[in-house]
Amino acid sequence: MEDQTDQTDRTDQSGIGQHLRRERLDKGFTLERLAEATGLSRSYLSNVERNVNSPTINTLRTIVDALGITLSRLFHEIDRRERRVVTRPDQRVELTRAGVDGVTYTLLNPASGGRLELMMLEVAPGASSGDRPHTHVGEEAGVLLSGELDYWVDGVHHRLRPGDTVSFPSTTPHRYHNPGTEPAVCVWAETPPGF
Repeated sequence: MEDQTDQTDRTDQSGIGQHLRRERLDKGFTLERLAEATGLSRSYLSNVERNVNSPTINTLRTIVDALGITLSRLFHEIDRRERRVVTRPDQRVELTRAGVDGVTYTLLNPASGGRLELMMLEVAPGASSGDRPHTHVGEEAGVLLSGELDYWVDGVHHRLRPGDTVSFPSTTPHRYHNPGTEPAVCVWAETPPGF
């Protein structure tokens, strides 16, 4: 028997929440059982499934680990079930990284299943990716739409203003910081997908 939350309006088919809910139901988990397995509250999990709350990447990993799947499988399932050429604004997936305050990633092509990940990056005033440069496999490029952003690539500082584009191999140490008084908003592409 489905719990009361499982009887919510099924017409809302946007966001990652519906896919988490489907995976949970496929595994035979109630919200209570998933809450016990993850240490997250039932109400929080319900809000995630209804796309009211956007989980951090670490929280999303906790949920998929409890369900016995991986993030890549989750996104593959999204792709398999609804191969999209067009992603509407209400179908985007918003994520944050634990330990990185004031930075929000919005996946613009969450169900593409391809090798290129496109996202909107919003960096609050004073927020940054951290003091230490990071590296990973792949390539990335971004264009600053509004605000300003200090970007360091291989130790070289660049001040980005609206319309500026930065691109580099992701194996090059890099980091960023918003020195301004308004959010810095970028459209970013990276390969391979990092989320």
